[in-house]
Amino acid sequence: MIKQPVRTNVSDLIKTTMGSQFVIPVYQRSYTWRPEAETARLMGDIQDLLKDRSATHFLGIIISMETDVSAMFKEIQIVDGQQRLTTSFIFLLALKRVALEHNNDNIAGMIDDYYLYNRHSSQEALLRLKPAVGNDDTFAHLYYGSYKDLDHNQKETPVYRNYDYIYRRVEEFSKSWSLVEILDTLGRLDVLSFPLSEDDNAQQIFESINSTGAPLTSSDLIRNYILMNDSSGVQERNYELYWQPLEKKIPDPARLEEFFRFYLAEKTYSLPARRDTYAAFKSWWNLSEASKEDKLRDIAANCRYYDAIYHGPCEDGDVEMALSDFRYTDSRTPAPFLLGMFDLKEKGTISGKDLARVIRLVDTYLTRRALLGLDTSMMGRYFPQLLQSVLRTFQPGNNSIYEVTKLCLVNYNRGRALAMPTDKQIRSALKETNAYSLLCIRPVLERIEHYGATAKVDTSDLNIEHIMPQHPNAWWKKNSGAKDEDEYSFYANLIGNLTLCAQYDNTRIGNEDFDYKKKVLSRTLHIRMNSGILNSPSWGIKEIRQRCETMANEIIAIYPYESAHERAKPKRQANPVILLNTPSVNARAMDRGTQGVEVLSGSSMRPYGQKEMRSMQGIYRSLMEKGVIYEDENGTVQFARSWRFTDRNRAAQFLMHRGGDNTDAWTYEDGSPLKETQAAKAGKEIREPKGDPTVVKQKNTGGKAVSSSQAAENSKSRKPHQEASVTQGHKSSHSHSASEKKTMSDPASRQKKKENPGRNDRAKKASSHRPPLKKTHPEQNKSVPKTTQPLPQASEKKMSDTRRHSGNGSSHSSRRPKTMAEKMGMKPQVDSKEIKKEEETVRKSGGASFLLQLLGRKKNHSSNS
Repeated sequence: MIKQPVRTNVSDLIKTTMGSQFVIPVYQRSYTWRPEAETARLMGDIQDLLKDRSATHFLGIIISMETDVSAMFKEIQIVDGQQRLTTSFIFLLALKRVALEHNNDNIAGMIDDYYLYNRHSSQEALLRLKPAVGNDDTFAHLYYGSYKDLDHNQKETPVYRNYDYIYRRVEEFSKSWSLVEILDTLGRLDVLSFPLSEDDNAQQIFESINSTGAPLTSSDLIRNYILMNDSSGVQERNYELYWQPLEKKIPDPARLEEFFRFYLAEKTYSLPARRDTYAAFKSWWNLSEASKEDKLRDIAANCRYYDAIYHGPCEDGDVEMALSDFRYTDSRTPAPFLLGMFDLKEKGTISGKDLARVIRLVDTYLTRRALLGLDTSMMGRYFPQLLQSVLRTFQPGNNSIYEVTKLCLVNYNRGRALAMPTDKQIRSALKETNAYSLLCIRPVLERIEHYGATAKVDTSDLNIEHIMPQHPNAWWKKNSGAKDEDEYSFYANLIGNLTLCAQYDNTRIGNEDFDYKKKVLSRTLHIRMNSGILNSPSWGIKEIRQRCETMANEIIAIYPYESAHERAKPKRQANPVILLNTPSVNARAMDRGTQGVEVLSGSSMRPYGQKEMRSMQGIYRSLMEKGVIYEDENGTVQFARSWRFTDRNRAAQFLMHRGGDNTDAWTYEDGSPLKETQAAKAGKEIREPKGDPTVVKQKNTGGKAVSSSQAAENSKSRKPHQEASVTQGHKSSHSHSASEKKTMSDPASRQKKKENPGRNDRAKKASSHRPPLKKTHPEQNKSVPKTTQPLPQASEKKMSDTRRHSGNGSSHSSRRPKTMAEKMGMKPQVDSKEIKKEEETVRKSGGASFLLQLLGRKKNHSSNS
């Protein structure tokens, strides 16, 4: 547990731990205080203390953990407060330099003996502060007074910049106050020291007590989580081998956080929200069965892939050529999928040429959608799901990774919100879309310029130019061919009116007439796309239409539409992935048969209203509280984790906010309707329980649990005439059991069935002919015998109701809801004339069973009277 916190000051904290060494662990973030911000405020506080010798200032909290290294030496790891403590030591080093320059050896010696050095310790424990690994070199130069030997890069580090700033401020203070007075201010900079024991969870405490410093990013927290609980030696080793290379490849903390989001999406097939990156990492780290060393190696390898994808170069020539084109778009959304593909190549599962083709396919998919201005909000969550589908379908040696990716990305998305636009859609869109407003227009124009070129032109300094200017002068209004301003503006922003030119030329051209523009553009003949413009005698709506068609053909050639061959379509697997796509739902699920349907993470739907589907509101609130679903910044409900529902219909009802039977809303990934599985066909009679697998439930037993063998025996022994229905138009809601279906498929059985018809056949026959009931013994009233005479139409409905409410009908019939009179305890009133009429009918038909039921109703009527 945390020991009693101690209120102390910086001077006493350092002096009372003589013989110990403060260690800034490698998992801590680098020193980040800035001279113009945090350090300037600290020096301002010190100046106030110099002006008022009785004042004190609270600097903050320092959390530390002591470790006995030897009998004479302790290591004090700083869990929190390293920025404040490091700045205090920089202040001491700057004050020592001023003292030496003022020939005050007494103050310089006091600083060395009481604050900076452990005089009688080993060389490794000589310094009172061991900074973070990244600051070692610069700090060591300052410690030993060799600041003049620092190179330009070292002088740009935060450590030196703060040292130089503090030195200049102390030099300024020394003009008004003595060096002793300046040193004395450390005794009035108060801190609250929290010493931890070895039993304390330093990581948890670090997360919960993060005081006034700059907020930690997810990458900071991940680094702490990975490295914190090891000894300092192991920490330094893992930092130098694994973490430091990460920070060198991705120095920006925000980009490093982004990398971890994509890495987790690759591993879990679900993209976590930015705010949940650290929590998702902890969950994956703890659930992974790999060793810590293997996980660190895998993170480092994926960081190399990420760097190769977005910065390059990649060692494989074919892959680098594909990536060089892909980098024009600079899209991060497919990162999880591409990381997974790079991992397959690294393991030797796919070749470099296969990977290059997959990269070009992804590039084509993204660019075609961008040219149509299609919604991109769902793309970030789609690519992890695509990776999962491809990996499930891909069978090394049996099919191509490229064909499988086309199958999942192109074929399966046809007709859906995630579809790849066709050539026809591209041509149509380019004749109607304001291309100048598209984010992808510059990389597309650059790709057109480089398409088919023997040598690529540097397009980094080129601008997009409107040939027919956006703001026309009198010449363009007269010669453009546009009827009005709206038509002019429409054609001016089509892709056929856009080109690339040098920035200087773009400024000179302005809205000058076409002949002048051609003269300027002719000076940059190396830009190939302008050759057609220079050969045109005029420029207006007609020429823009023609160029739109030409550029559409070039774009289709650069970004070809390809779909998978039918032979690439795999066989249906056990537990297939199924989809539910509507305007408000984009869901993927794993169909696990009788074990339910598992809606996968990354699925989305619209949020529930307060009064919408009250039967589902409880589930909705529960999943929100558990963090299974959450509402994103666009107001869409996302599944952060997978969740299993009892069956397809229950899942569809929840997702679509709709009651009734929605089972058919699900499809396979290729868009084909679901085939009812054997278990689903028998599911209306058989339900797999959670316990003994030999136990099933049958509706014809009222839900009573019986063994599967007993259920089969009951099915065989059931009398055929007990299944017939006498109600007009009545249809049985039962399906045949699996054993019955097998019997029905046999030719001999079908012949036997003709002689002994099943209940459906008998029901149809009874419904069409309506023969009268045969007279039976009262004990047989649980079954309905074959009939020979037609029943009167007036009595048929009442007889059906009577059988349903008497409990003697089939067990699946629904109960009639109670009337208000019955709820109040009143017996139903029956018309005596109506009963007499029914008695006459029964007497003529000889229906003893029905007569007994009517007598019961007559008795009730008599008692009411």
